[in-house]
Amino acid sequence: MTEHLGAAPERTLVSDSCVVTGPAMTHRVWRTGTHALVVGPHGDNGPYGYLTHLQLSFTPLGRGPALPPPEDEQALAAWLAAHVDW
Repeated sequence: MTEHLGAAPERTLVSDSCVVTGPAMTHRVWRTGTHALVVGPHGDNGPYGYLTHLQLSFTPLGRGPALPPPEDEQALAAWLAAHVDW
């Protein structure tokens, strides 16, 4: 994503059980002029136990508030939960 978009992620957040089940992994958020792109873990609570996959989500920024300030990790976790279709 960084190479394709030409920029590092705007925000990163290590997941916890409030965001996704499974091991802690990093969510990375990039923004374009109209959309947010998020690469992050997606838990699979299937019959084989906890499997974790990486998922790319593409969400319009017009769906709600802008990204919270960098120092507010709780607000970013809430933003991810509200804006990414897990």
